[in-house]
Amino acid sequence: MEAFIEGEEKRSPSVQGYVSPTGEVEILSTHDQILGGPDGQIYLGCRFPADRAYRLQLQELGLKIGGALAKKGAIERYGVDFIAVRQPETDTWDLQAIEINLRKGGTTHPFMALKLLTNGYYDYSTGLFYAQQGQEKYYISSDNLQKPGYCGLLPSDLMDIITKHRLHFDSSTKTGTIFHLIGALSELANWDSPALVIRERKQKRFISR
Repeated sequence: MEAFIEGEEKRSPSVQGYVSPTGEVEILSTHDQILGGPDGQIYLGCRFPADRAYRLQLQELGLKIGGALAKKGAIERYGVDFIAVRQPETDTWDLQAIEINLRKGGTTHPFMALKLLTNGYYDYSTGLFYAQQGQEKYYISSDNLQKPGYCGLLPSDLMDIITKHRLHFDSSTKTGTIFHLIGALSELANWDSPALVIRERKQKRFISR
């Protein structure tokens, strides 16, 4: 039996952490998950970081959960999914943990890509990620980009399109778009692994061209 969480405005944030072999707990990231599908329960992607209204609270709860896992002998990565419900009378968010995953998840790959591409670091005090030069970095990632018009596009066609429209990743500014496993694009007209859009400011949605 599960409890139904009441509320008009709900979101699905998550926190990712790491338990070392010696029991130390570290928070790696927070995200707002993008859900869709017929019942709004299919994972489509994520935004980093989670909303400022609750990202620090997510970190605190993530540390407590990580500490409990460490006491039970768990090690390595873990993730916790939450339901966030806005409380209109106080303009705050109530967080309820709904699932613990003792593994890498859908948010792991894009965050690791961000670290490798920018050589930056996650700041626990703010819940933000900073490049080496001190710029804040945000991203939107999706592993469910699909459109019938993509069918027939070769990887070389995609490279030409993103270069023409300057959507490619720029190593000097550490911003741009990264595509993965694009070999299925021509036949299936979608990507089954993340497309990552890295920006220096937070954006609400993808901009289609």
